[in-house]
Amino acid sequence: MGLIKKSYKLCIFLYIFWLMLTMNLQVPNLIIGLLISIIVTISSKGIIYDKGEFKIKIPNLLSIIRFTIRLMFEIYKSSFSYIIRIIKKDCSPVFVNVDLATKNMFIITIISNAITLTPGTLTIDTDKNRLVVLSIDDCKKRGDNLAAEIKEKYEKIFIKERMK
Repeated sequence: MGLIKKSYKLCIFLYIFWLMLTMNLQVPNLIIGLLISIIVTISSKGIIYDKGEFKIKIPNLLSIIRFTIRLMFEIYKSSFSYIIRIIKKDCSPVFVNVDLATKNMFIITIISNAITLTPGTLTIDTDKNRLVVLSIDDCKKRGDNLAAEIKEKYEKIFIKERMK
């Protein structure tokens, strides 16, 4: 019974996400969204949830909100910073290893995606809790502080939650 209840909640969440993403309340879109939500929910068995329990530990809502606000700020800040660096040709690519303290795959995944969404950085590879990041960095820095900045900006939000 628990598996059906959790599957139902996941399906509803995906359907609401579909509606927010498409912003289209026409009948064909509503039907397509519902079908896709059901297919993804059924396909997720054994990956996202198993035996009535979710395999992924999702952080609390407040941490997700703080993370999203931080990400939006970093995207805008980086975009202006890197536009100037690219125009001046004052940058060079550098690879940096970032060792995260968390073992939670959900947190590692959203941090990896945040890095990729931020202009000038790209997550190339992950191995457990280690990320390989490609950055167009300031020639003078050579990526010295990038790993510490990533941990401070993104991981710290979720580490605080675990300590509470």
